Amino acid sequence: MTLLHTVLLVLMGVAAATDLHERRIPNPLVLVGLLLGPALSAQAGGLPSLGASLLGAAAALLALFGPFARGWMGGGDVKLMMVVGAFLGWKGALFVLLVGTAAHGLVALGLLLASRLSRSIGRPGPDTRRVPHALGFGAAATVYTLAASGLRVPLGPLQALLT
Repeated sequence: MTLLHTVLLVLMGVAAATDLHERRIPNPLVLVGLLLGPALSAQAGGLPSLGASLLGAAAALLALFGPFARGWMGGGDVKLMMVVGAFLGWKGALFVLLVGTAAHGLVALGLLLASRLSRSIGRPGPDTRRVPHALGFGAAATVYTLAASGLRVPLGPLQALLT
């Protein structure tokens, strides 16, 4: 695993833990990611990698502006995906967005079922109003970096985003 991938996974882990605990993603973490992503990309692959990094951050912003404007996700989630784009480029950002959103849906479904089960036995259930996106994005970023590092991960049609 490269330094680029390792730093991204550390940032995603901190973001997921903070989002789960505080329901927010700290701006200093995003700033560090938006600075380190392009810098480490440029170090690893020169000017073309720097361009891919900046394009990835911009693509994530453009892809998530609509959902943010509709209130489907918070600004921290959009900024976190910009960090992912800055580290992995537009293909990586698209992969993490698609797989992370599916993972987020599964987490939300699990929380909804746990809440209903808890209420059926007379106990308060988990809060299902705001499910942290960073958990799904972090899981998807982990899968992407492991696959990009050579680990065989069965990704089906999403495999094309790794090349």
